[in-house]
Amino acid sequence: MEYARRLRSVISPAVRLGGTADFEQDSLPVDDVPDWFAAVSSPDPEQAPQFARDGCDRYAEYTGGGRPWELQDWLYRFDPDEDSRGWEWWDATPVGSSRVHVWVDSWGESFFGCQDLLWAAYVAGAVRVDGPAVQKSAVWSAERNASR
Repeated sequence: MEYARRLRSVISPAVRLGGTADFEQDSLPVDDVPDWFAAVSSPDPEQAPQFARDGCDRYAEYTGGGRPWELQDWLYRFDPDEDSRGWEWWDATPVGSSRVHVWVDSWGESFFGCQDLLWAAYVAGAVRVDGPAVQKSAVWSAERNASR
C-alpha cells in the first residue's frame, strides 16, 4: 500500500537518526528524508506534492490550527534523550484497501505526546486519524500475520 510505504519512508530515517546522530549539533542530516517530506516541512510547502499539502491542512484542522512542523524540529524529536516524544515506532499494517493501522509502543501509557507522529501520518496522506488507542502486542501480531 502506497500510504504505508510513504509513512515508513519518513519514520525510518528519523528512527535511524535517533540511534546514530549527534543531537548536540545545530542541525541533523536530512539526506535520507524523502524530498516531499522535507518540502512540506519547509517554509515553502507549495513545492510539496498535493497529498502532503492536503495532509498539512488536515493536520491543522485535526489539531485546531496546529502549525506545520519544521523539518529540523521534527527530527530532533527522535533524540533518545528527548522526553516529549511519548512513543516508539513499531509498524504499519494495511487493513483493507483504504485503511492502515499505525503501531507504536507507548510504554504502556494510554495518553502520550504524539503530535509529531500525527504530523507524519497526515502529510504521508492520511485522510483521517483515529486514536491513539492502546492495544496489546498480540493484536498487532494477529493483524500482521493475517495481512501476509
